[in-house]
Amino acid sequence: MRPFDPRAPLPTPPAPVFTGREAYDVPMPVRPARRNGPRSRARRAIAAFAVVVGLWLLALAASQATSETVAVPFLGRTVSVLGGVPALLQLREQQVREAASKPGADIRTAVPGFPVQGVTLPRDLAQTGSLDDWHVSLMRDAGAAAYERGPAVFTRDGVATSAGLFSTSQWVRTVMSLESSSTHFVAWAIAWGLGVTSMALAGLVFLSTDGARRFVAIGLGLIGGALIAALGGLLGLLLSWVLGIGDDSPFVSEVGALIATVAWTPLHDAGWAAAAGFAIAAPAAITAALLARIEDRETRAQA
Repeated sequence: MRPFDPRAPLPTPPAPVFTGREAYDVPMPVRPARRNGPRSRARRAIAAFAVVVGLWLLALAASQATSETVAVPFLGRTVSVLGGVPALLQLREQQVREAASKPGADIRTAVPGFPVQGVTLPRDLAQTGSLDDWHVSLMRDAGAAAYERGPAVFTRDGVATSAGLFSTSQWVRTVMSLESSSTHFVAWAIAWGLGVTSMALAGLVFLSTDGARRFVAIGLGLIGGALIAALGGLLGLLLSWVLGIGDDSPFVSEVGALIATVAWTPLHDAGWAAAAGFAIAAPAAITAALLARIEDRETRAQA
Protein backbone atom coordinates (compact mmCIF):
# COMPACT_ATOMS: atom_id res chain seq x y z
CA MET A 1 0.00 0.00 0.00
CA ARG A 2 1.42 3.32 -1.09
CA PRO A 3 1.80 5.98 1.61
CA PHE A 4 -0.52 8.92 1.34
CA ASP A 5 1.15 12.02 0.01
CA PRO A 6 -0.72 15.21 1.07
CA ARG A 7 0.89 17.13 -1.76
CA ALA A 8 -0.49 14.83 -4.43
CA PRO A 9 -3.62 16.14 -6.30
CA LEU A 10 -6.94 14.52 -5.51
CA PRO A 11 -8.38 12.17 -8.15
CA THR A 12 -10.92 13.79 -10.46
CA PRO A 13 -14.31 11.95 -10.70
CA PRO A 14 -15.46 11.02 -14.18
CA ALA A 15 -17.66 13.56 -15.90
CA PRO A 16 -21.35 12.60 -16.28
CA VAL A 17 -22.38 11.47 -19.67
CA PHE A 18 -25.71 12.88 -20.96
CA THR A 19 -27.47 10.36 -23.15
CA GLY A 20 -30.71 12.28 -23.81
CA ARG A 21 -32.81 9.63 -22.14
CA GLU A 22 -32.73 11.15 -18.65
CA ALA A 23 -35.54 13.61 -19.54
CA TYR A 24 -37.87 10.68 -20.00
CA ASP A 25 -37.00 8.86 -16.79
CA VAL A 26 -39.47 10.92 -14.68
CA PRO A 27 -42.85 11.58 -16.32
CA MET A 28 -43.90 15.17 -16.49
CA PRO A 29 -46.85 16.02 -14.20
CA VAL A 30 -50.02 16.14 -16.18
CA ARG A 31 -52.67 18.60 -15.01
CA PRO A 32 -56.05 16.93 -15.04
CA ALA A 33 -58.33 18.36 -17.64
CA ARG A 34 -61.34 20.28 -16.41
CA ARG A 35 -64.30 18.01 -16.53
CA ASN A 36 -67.33 19.15 -18.40
CA GLY A 37 -69.15 15.88 -18.68
CA PRO A 38 -72.69 14.84 -17.86
CA ARG A 39 -72.07 14.80 -14.11
CA SER A 40 -70.77 18.36 -14.11
CA ARG A 41 -73.76 19.56 -16.11
CA ALA A 42 -76.10 17.71 -13.75
CA ARG A 43 -74.51 19.39 -10.71
CA ARG A 44 -74.92 22.83 -12.25
CA ALA A 45 -78.54 22.07 -13.10
CA ILE A 46 -79.25 20.92 -9.54
CA ALA A 47 -77.60 24.05 -8.10
CA ALA A 48 -79.59 26.33 -10.39
CA PHE A 49 -82.78 24.45 -9.55
CA ALA A 50 -82.13 24.83 -5.81
CA VAL A 51 -81.45 28.58 -6.09
CA VAL A 52 -84.59 29.22 -8.14
CA VAL A 53 -86.74 27.15 -5.77
CA GLY A 54 -85.40 29.16 -2.82
CA LEU A 55 -86.11 32.46 -4.56
CA TRP A 56 -89.56 31.20 -5.54
CA LEU A 57 -90.41 30.43 -1.91
CA LEU A 58 -89.20 33.89 -0.85
CA ALA A 59 -91.23 35.53 -3.62
CA LEU A 60 -94.30 33.63 -2.45
CA ALA A 61 -93.71 34.99 1.04
CA ALA A 62 -93.43 38.53 -0.34
CA SER A 63 -96.64 38.05 -2.30
CA GLN A 64 -98.46 36.86 0.80
CA ALA A 65 -97.01 39.69 2.89
CA THR A 66 -98.36 42.29 0.47
CA SER A 67 -101.74 40.64 -0.01
CA GLU A 68 -104.88 42.48 1.04
CA THR A 69 -105.59 40.15 3.96
CA VAL A 70 -102.22 40.96 5.54
CA ALA A 71 -101.55 44.53 4.40
CA VAL A 72 -104.94 46.13 5.15
CA PRO A 73 -104.98 45.26 8.89
CA PHE A 74 -101.35 46.36 9.18
CA LEU A 75 -102.04 49.69 7.48
CA GLY A 76 -105.12 50.20 9.64
CA ARG A 77 -103.12 49.63 12.82
CA THR A 78 -100.44 51.97 11.51
CA VAL A 79 -102.95 54.75 10.96
CA SER A 80 -104.33 54.17 14.45
CA VAL A 81 -100.90 54.31 16.08
CA LEU A 82 -99.45 57.26 14.20
CA GLY A 83 -102.65 59.24 14.04
CA GLY A 84 -103.62 58.81 17.67
CA VAL A 85 -107.04 57.70 16.51
CA PRO A 86 -108.36 56.43 19.90
CA ALA A 87 -107.66 59.82 21.49
CA LEU A 88 -109.09 61.59 18.46
CA LEU A 89 -112.38 59.66 18.67
CA GLN A 90 -112.75 60.47 22.35
CA LEU A 91 -112.12 64.13 21.59
CA ARG A 92 -114.59 64.30 18.69
CA GLU A 93 -117.27 61.90 19.95
CA GLN A 94 -119.89 64.48 20.92
CA GLN A 95 -119.28 66.52 17.77
CA VAL A 96 -119.66 63.49 15.51
CA ARG A 97 -122.86 62.29 17.22
CA GLU A 98 -124.42 65.75 16.99
CA ALA A 99 -123.54 66.01 13.30
CA ALA A 100 -125.03 62.59 12.57
CA SER A 101 -128.24 63.40 14.47
CA LYS A 102 -129.02 66.62 12.63
CA PRO A 103 -132.04 66.57 10.32
CA GLY A 104 -131.01 66.08 6.72
CA ALA A 105 -127.54 64.76 7.63
CA ASP A 106 -125.64 62.76 5.02
CA ILE A 107 -125.56 58.98 5.15
CA ARG A 108 -121.85 59.25 5.93
CA THR A 109 -120.44 61.31 8.81
CA ALA A 110 -116.87 62.61 8.77
CA VAL A 111 -114.64 62.62 11.83
CA PRO A 112 -112.94 66.04 12.07
CA GLY A 113 -109.17 65.70 12.10
CA PHE A 114 -109.06 62.13 10.81
CA PRO A 115 -105.82 61.88 8.77
CA VAL A 116 -107.12 59.76 5.85
CA GLN A 117 -109.08 61.49 3.14
CA GLY A 118 -112.50 60.11 2.27
CA VAL A 119 -112.81 57.77 5.26
CA THR A 120 -116.03 58.42 7.17
CA LEU A 121 -118.53 56.66 9.44
CA PRO A 122 -121.96 55.40 8.42
CA ARG A 123 -124.65 57.65 9.88
CA ASP A 124 -126.29 54.86 11.92
CA LEU A 125 -122.96 53.81 13.36
CA ALA A 126 -122.07 57.40 14.20
CA GLN A 127 -125.35 57.80 16.08
CA THR A 128 -125.52 54.56 18.08
CA GLY A 129 -122.16 52.82 17.77
CA SER A 130 -119.51 52.69 20.48
CA LEU A 131 -116.04 54.15 20.13
CA ASP A 132 -114.68 50.66 19.56
CA ASP A 133 -117.14 50.17 16.69
CA TRP A 134 -116.04 53.50 15.24
CA HIS A 135 -112.40 52.50 15.52
CA VAL A 136 -112.90 49.15 13.79
CA SER A 137 -114.84 50.72 10.91
CA LEU A 138 -112.42 53.60 10.40
CA MET A 139 -109.31 51.42 10.54
CA ARG A 140 -110.73 48.93 8.07
CA ASP A 141 -111.61 51.65 5.56
CA ALA A 142 -108.37 53.57 6.17
CA GLY A 143 -106.28 50.44 5.64
CA ALA A 144 -108.13 49.64 2.42
CA ALA A 145 -107.64 53.21 1.15
CA ALA A 146 -103.93 53.18 1.99
CA TYR A 147 -103.55 49.78 0.31
CA GLU A 148 -104.99 51.12 -2.94
CA ARG A 149 -103.49 54.62 -3.02
CA GLY A 150 -100.44 54.49 -0.79
CA PRO A 151 -99.28 57.42 1.38
CA ALA A 152 -101.23 59.88 -0.81
CA VAL A 153 -104.37 59.15 1.21
CA PHE A 154 -103.08 61.10 4.20
CA THR A 155 -104.09 64.71 4.58
CA ARG A 156 -101.87 67.63 5.48
CA ASP A 157 -104.33 69.09 7.99
CA GLY A 158 -104.88 66.01 10.13
CA VAL A 159 -104.18 65.54 13.80
CA ALA A 160 -101.08 67.37 14.98
CA THR A 161 -99.47 64.18 16.32
CA SER A 162 -99.70 62.45 12.94
CA ALA A 163 -99.37 65.18 10.33
CA GLY A 164 -95.67 65.70 10.91
CA LEU A 165 -94.94 62.00 10.87
CA PHE A 166 -96.82 61.42 7.62
CA SER A 167 -95.28 64.44 5.90
CA THR A 168 -91.68 64.10 7.02
CA SER A 169 -90.99 60.43 7.68
CA GLN A 170 -89.67 58.81 4.55
CA TRP A 171 -89.47 55.55 6.49
CA VAL A 172 -93.23 55.56 7.04
CA ARG A 173 -93.93 56.40 3.43
CA THR A 174 -91.59 53.70 2.14
CA VAL A 175 -93.17 50.95 4.23
CA MET A 176 -96.67 52.02 3.27
CA SER A 177 -95.70 52.19 -0.39
CA LEU A 178 -94.46 48.61 -0.21
CA GLU A 179 -97.69 47.43 1.41
CA SER A 180 -99.79 48.22 -1.64
CA SER A 181 -101.74 46.48 -4.36
CA SER A 182 -99.14 47.39 -7.00
CA THR A 183 -96.34 45.82 -4.95
CA HIS A 184 -98.48 42.73 -4.45
CA PHE A 185 -98.95 42.41 -8.21
CA VAL A 186 -95.20 42.70 -8.84
CA ALA A 187 -94.43 40.09 -6.16
CA TRP A 188 -97.11 37.79 -7.56
CA ALA A 189 -95.70 38.14 -11.09
CA ILE A 190 -92.16 37.41 -9.89
CA ALA A 191 -93.35 34.38 -7.94
CA TRP A 192 -95.24 33.12 -10.99
CA GLY A 193 -92.18 33.56 -13.23
CA LEU A 194 -89.88 31.82 -10.75
CA GLY A 195 -92.37 28.98 -10.43
CA VAL A 196 -92.35 28.41 -14.19
CA THR A 197 -88.54 28.64 -14.22
CA SER A 198 -88.25 26.12 -11.39
CA MET A 199 -90.42 23.64 -13.30
CA ALA A 200 -88.26 24.09 -16.40
CA LEU A 201 -85.10 23.52 -14.36
CA ALA A 202 -86.66 20.45 -12.76
CA GLY A 203 -87.14 19.07 -16.27
CA LEU A 204 -83.52 19.91 -17.08
CA VAL A 205 -82.35 18.10 -13.95
CA PHE A 206 -84.48 15.11 -14.91
CA LEU A 207 -82.90 14.99 -18.37
CA SER A 208 -79.34 15.54 -17.07
CA THR A 209 -79.38 12.37 -14.97
CA ASP A 210 -80.54 8.84 -15.49
CA GLY A 211 -82.39 6.12 -13.65
CA ALA A 212 -83.32 6.59 -10.02
CA ARG A 213 -80.70 9.33 -9.71
CA ARG A 214 -83.14 11.66 -11.46
CA PHE A 215 -85.44 11.67 -8.47
CA VAL A 216 -82.50 11.94 -6.07
CA ALA A 217 -81.33 15.05 -7.91
CA ILE A 218 -84.79 16.65 -7.87
CA GLY A 219 -85.19 15.88 -4.17
CA LEU A 220 -81.79 17.40 -3.38
CA GLY A 221 -82.72 20.51 -5.36
CA LEU A 222 -85.91 20.92 -3.33
CA ILE A 223 -84.00 20.50 -0.08
CA GLY A 224 -81.39 23.06 -1.19
CA GLY A 225 -84.11 25.56 -2.11
CA ALA A 226 -85.78 24.98 1.25
CA LEU A 227 -82.52 25.81 3.02
CA ILE A 228 -82.24 29.09 1.09
CA ALA A 229 -85.82 30.07 1.95
CA ALA A 230 -85.33 29.07 5.59
CA LEU A 231 -82.24 31.28 5.76
CA GLY A 232 -84.30 34.22 4.47
CA GLY A 233 -86.98 33.54 7.08
CA LEU A 234 -84.42 33.38 9.89
CA LEU A 235 -82.92 36.68 8.76
CA GLY A 236 -86.41 38.19 8.86
CA LEU A 237 -86.94 36.96 12.42
CA LEU A 238 -83.56 38.40 13.39
CA LEU A 239 -84.51 41.77 11.89
CA SER A 240 -87.83 41.69 13.74
CA TRP A 241 -86.01 40.99 16.99
CA VAL A 242 -83.55 43.84 16.38
CA LEU A 243 -86.40 46.27 15.68
CA GLY A 244 -88.19 45.10 18.81
CA ILE A 245 -85.26 45.85 21.11
CA GLY A 246 -83.79 48.84 19.31
CA ASP A 247 -86.68 51.32 19.25
CA ASP A 248 -89.71 52.08 21.38
CA SER A 249 -91.66 53.68 18.53
CA PRO A 250 -95.14 52.16 18.09
CA PHE A 251 -94.74 52.24 14.32
CA VAL A 252 -91.42 50.39 14.48
CA SER A 253 -93.05 47.82 16.75
CA GLU A 254 -95.82 47.35 14.17
CA VAL A 255 -93.24 46.91 11.40
CA GLY A 256 -91.34 44.39 13.52
CA ALA A 257 -94.53 42.44 14.17
CA LEU A 258 -95.33 42.45 10.45
CA ILE A 259 -91.83 41.21 9.57
CA ALA A 260 -92.10 38.45 12.17
CA THR A 261 -95.45 37.36 10.75
CA VAL A 262 -94.07 37.38 7.21
CA ALA A 263 -90.83 35.62 8.18
CA TRP A 264 -92.69 32.56 9.35
CA THR A 265 -94.17 32.09 5.87
CA PRO A 266 -90.92 31.02 4.10
CA LEU A 267 -90.02 28.89 7.13
CA HIS A 268 -93.35 27.10 6.87
CA ASP A 269 -93.07 26.70 3.10
CA ALA A 270 -89.44 25.61 3.42
CA GLY A 271 -90.48 22.87 5.81
CA TRP A 272 -92.98 21.50 3.31
CA ALA A 273 -90.47 21.76 0.44
CA ALA A 274 -87.77 19.98 2.45
CA ALA A 275 -90.22 17.24 3.45
CA ALA A 276 -91.23 16.77 -0.19
CA GLY A 277 -87.59 16.70 -1.29
CA PHE A 278 -86.72 14.10 1.34
CA ALA A 279 -89.75 12.00 0.41
CA ILE A 280 -88.61 12.01 -3.22
CA ALA A 281 -84.86 11.64 -2.69
CA ALA A 282 -84.73 9.01 0.08
CA PRO A 283 -86.57 6.15 -1.70
CA ALA A 284 -84.81 6.97 -4.96
CA ALA A 285 -81.39 6.92 -3.25
CA ILE A 286 -82.13 3.53 -1.69
CA THR A 287 -83.30 2.19 -5.06
CA ALA A 288 -80.19 3.53 -6.82
CA ALA A 289 -77.91 1.95 -4.19
CA LEU A 290 -79.62 -1.44 -4.51
CA LEU A 291 -79.44 -1.35 -8.31
CA ALA A 292 -75.73 -0.42 -8.17
CA ARG A 293 -75.03 -3.32 -5.80
CA ILE A 294 -76.90 -5.79 -8.02
CA GLU A 295 -75.00 -4.56 -11.07
CA ASP A 296 -71.69 -4.89 -9.25
CA ARG A 297 -72.46 -8.46 -8.26
CA GLU A 298 -73.39 -9.38 -11.83
CA THR A 299 -70.15 -7.86 -13.11
CA ARG A 300 -68.09 -9.86 -10.59
CA ALA A 301 -69.95 -13.04 -11.49
CA GLN A 302 -69.22 -12.57 -15.17
CA ALA A 303 -65.54 -11.95 -14.43
